[in-house]
Amino acid sequence: MVLFLVAVLAAISCINAQTLTTQPDATSTSTPHAAIKDTWSDYRPIKLDRDAGLLAFLPYNLEQRKILMSNAENAWVNLESKIKHHGQKSNPFPALKHIRNNIEILTDKQFQLGLLNTFARARDAHTTMTLAGPYSCFFVTTGISFQFIDGPGDMIKNPTIVVSQPVDREILDLLRNTAYSQIRVGDQLVGINDLTFYEWKNKHQNAIGGSTESHSQRLALKYLTFRYGSDTPLPDEDSIKFKFKSRGGTIYEVDVPYMSIYRHICWEYSSKLYTQLTGVTLDIHLQNTAAVKSNSHALPTTTVDDHTTGSQSTMSLLTPRHIRKRDQSSQDQDTGRLSKRDLWIIFHETSILELSWTIWKPDSQNMGIIKLTSFECTSRTTNLMSVLEAIREVRGLLKTVLKDTNSILIDVREGGGGSMRFANAIPQLFKSNIEPFKVKYLRNKVTYNMFVKSPIDLRSSRNAWSKTSPDDSKYSLFHDFTDPENIITCSKVYTKPMGVFTSGDCVSACEIVAGTVQSYDIGTVFGEDITTTGAGANVWNLDPDLILYDPTDFKPMPFKKELTSHNKEAFYNQMTVGHRALVRNDNHKEKWIEDIGIVSDVVIRPQLEDIIFDTTDNSQYNYIANYLIEVGKRPAKTV
Repeated sequence: MVLFLVAVLAAISCINAQTLTTQPDATSTSTPHAAIKDTWSDYRPIKLDRDAGLLAFLPYNLEQRKILMSNAENAWVNLESKIKHHGQKSNPFPALKHIRNNIEILTDKQFQLGLLNTFARARDAHTTMTLAGPYSCFFVTTGISFQFIDGPGDMIKNPTIVVSQPVDREILDLLRNTAYSQIRVGDQLVGINDLTFYEWKNKHQNAIGGSTESHSQRLALKYLTFRYGSDTPLPDEDSIKFKFKSRGGTIYEVDVPYMSIYRHICWEYSSKLYTQLTGVTLDIHLQNTAAVKSNSHALPTTTVDDHTTGSQSTMSLLTPRHIRKRDQSSQDQDTGRLSKRDLWIIFHETSILELSWTIWKPDSQNMGIIKLTSFECTSRTTNLMSVLEAIREVRGLLKTVLKDTNSILIDVREGGGGSMRFANAIPQLFKSNIEPFKVKYLRNKVTYNMFVKSPIDLRSSRNAWSKTSPDDSKYSLFHDFTDPENIITCSKVYTKPMGVFTSGDCVSACEIVAGTVQSYDIGTVFGEDITTTGAGANVWNLDPDLILYDPTDFKPMPFKKELTSHNKEAFYNQMTVGHRALVRNDNHKEKWIEDIGIVSDVVIRPQLEDIIFDTTDNSQYNYIANYLIEVGKRPAKTV
């Protein structure tokens, strides 16, 4: 699982006693250094850290390795779906068997990265493992952020990708006299190490992962920008070659160095333990020789018109109802050397940290937007999850400040998971008599221990085991995720057109909202990508959840005590397991989300002008608002 530390840039104002927050467009990406600079080191080339032996792994004894292996081998509920959609290469068990058979002779690096690779190639966004420090303390970046935009080619095999933000300022200062300084917002990425994006992504598929093609594309885009040592192998190369096409039509290449930073507190705990175990002191204080001579060249040439149509996508079974295309005639015109994206939209804060709202063009299109960056339902006052408070907040918005809008858009492009109860409640505010998603699980000794023998009673899942005939299925019966007394029922409060805006990053609880809206004909699913993530499962962390529910099969990871900081941050190996698969209802009854996702009704990507111009306009919101206005003019459906 790729994790993010998001830079929050707030502009505070006071209007009608309502706090405002300025939020960047949902497609923006930030490095942790920009967000919490005081907790991270300065940038330097990764070559320095690698050559100094700082990208180190803790030595695990045989018993500790066996604990990791045992935890990794249990409860792959989505295994059958993975093999069906991605082939045997996504089956983790041959690789796990190889690691176990060689457990005594593998180096610590081979053992840890081998396990990490096994989880990644399984392409399960919910069943993941992270590495321990010192290796996991490092974050590596090119300092360049990218975005998919509307373009002429096939969205899968020939997507249009541009630089979406100014290059990282600190890295630019280090590399100012190199070709790195040529890079401009809006420049198109046309090659990566002499490969197309599609070719490069497929080459690195096992490291990138991704449940659906759309999810894989989004992960690959991030993989070009940054890598966390906790989640992905850090690059063995010193640099990566990008080929760009400027907005003026010039082709140029840049050997972009991989720049690394490390987290101070992670390094403090893990390097100390490393020294205790090995007797070797890791010297983190290196001279930063950031001048990368091999990067001092640029290869400008005059380009020819290369607007060719890519081959048709192989995703023929996942066809959106409509893909909006635009006139390409202006896309390559040189509009000046704009070096800054300033597309800011004012959203109002609410009592829930992940929830904000605005009204898009109230004097004309008048579309209410409810933005959810995740479904964690974090109360602003207590900093704890509060599902009921989140539901009340959305309901209150629809009944007050947003009640006179022409339409509502639920923007979930940032798409983090979270509370299934919250996700099941939101569509009920737009339509009555909605049945929540069902779940099912793989029947084996591990899930038996989880749900039947568990010291904690999960009645619905326990009963599903007993009601499933041993000869009927290797899966349990479909059943409610929540016990009946905990199911939340809401009444309909908004009657005008609505839509959900997704992306390939929309995962889990986010997919419940989009899937319910689509299956029950509540509204339109708009997407920046063809599908959502395709990661439909209930997920538990190893510690404390899995150990609590199934102490027979899951054990604490090695060095938990030594690598837990004073403020409870964990720098040891961690693991999550998706154990109950989500199943859709109504028009898509009994269809899985896993590896399929929610197919967009309308695909709409940003235009180049959204990225390069200093403007508060947004072509995507404009298009969606007009689309929903037209929906409102249609005759009401009769049942």
